[in-house]
Amino acid sequence: MRIVDALAIVVILVVVVAFALIVARQRYMLRSAGGIALAVRVRGNRWQYGIGRYVGEELQWFRALGIGTRPTRSLRRSELKVLRRSNPSVNDLAALPASAVIVECSDSAGPITLGLGEGAFTGFISWLESSAPRF
Repeated sequence: MRIVDALAIVVILVVVVAFALIVARQRYMLRSAGGIALAVRVRGNRWQYGIGRYVGEELQWFRALGIGTRPTRSLRRSELKVLRRSNPSVNDLAALPASAVIVECSDSAGPITLGLGEGAFTGFISWLESSAPRF
């Protein structure tokens, strides 16, 4: 076997193992308590898929493609404000299911637009409303 063939096999194995780790991470996070499928709008109208996890007073968002263990963005319940809710527009339907709910929010880091399923939206609103009263 030539060295080029061996190197190609090693590269293919690394890619397969990385892909398997990404899929395993996603499945673990979605099956654990507080995990939901959650898309975030980035740079205009582009949607980036990921997993949201409710951890205490935070909704942590992890990008779908990645093996990192730190959240890409954390939304603190005490700082989060829902600005408006809408159904997906014609442009959004190419990236999101028709049953998705678009939620425009803001927090101390600035505006953020979330795309989530109807059931996940209900849980999101319940989580927000269950916070301690703000004085």
